[in-house]
Amino acid sequence: MAASFHSAFRFAVLCLSSGAVLGACSKAPEEPEFDHGLKKPLVRKLREDLAETPCDKAKAQQLAQLLLDTGDMKGLTRVTDTFGEKCGPNLVLLQLAYTANARAGEKELALKAATGLVTAQPDNASYRVWRGLALESLGRTEESAADLQKAFDLQPGQRPILNALVKAYDAQGKACEALAAYQRFVEKAKPSEAKSAEVQEQLQERAAKTSCPAQEAAAPDASVTPEAAQKP
Repeated sequence: MAASFHSAFRFAVLCLSSGAVLGACSKAPEEPEFDHGLKKPLVRKLREDLAETPCDKAKAQQLAQLLLDTGDMKGLTRVTDTFGEKCGPNLVLLQLAYTANARAGEKELALKAATGLVTAQPDNASYRVWRGLALESLGRTEESAADLQKAFDLQPGQRPILNALVKAYDAQGKACEALAAYQRFVEKAKPSEAKSAEVQEQLQERAAKTSCPAQEAAAPDASVTPEAAQKP
């Protein structure tokens, strides 16, 4: 133990005295390898296999799931990025990357994964919601509302989407847009949802507090008399 300490001390002194000459002394220490526990042999095997066949979708997804299960969020992001660069986007990998980074509070990386999903399937309401929530976490409320509105347009009868959209509009002070979302939900949702006490209470409360421009109705033709209008 003492010999090891003295050797390390002498090496440190040598680096301090001649670090400009010895490149290794100035090299930053490498990031410690993530501990995958009992899954380490399988993780290593899958990485070796992917080094030989980088576009093996099944193995890439298996590795990504293992990394998610063991908490290696950085490793999962690297697998997703590497696969995407070499083989094109993979929805399962992007889903796992979004989940991992959202859990870890990596907001920008979560947004990156969600954007990849929306780009691949722009009419998928769930992916729009995911990106809307990622944008919201970054304080980009207008962009968030735009994604959530698109998701709501695709599935106007879904209560979770309604709630997320109304929250985004409330954050921007857009009471009329929030009220319009509730009104459309009542029209499109299942009767059990549309007529629920909570929804009806919110709808009435918002309508009472909000003065929104009404849609203009078609004006009657002044040249037509009531009697003429009744004739067949």
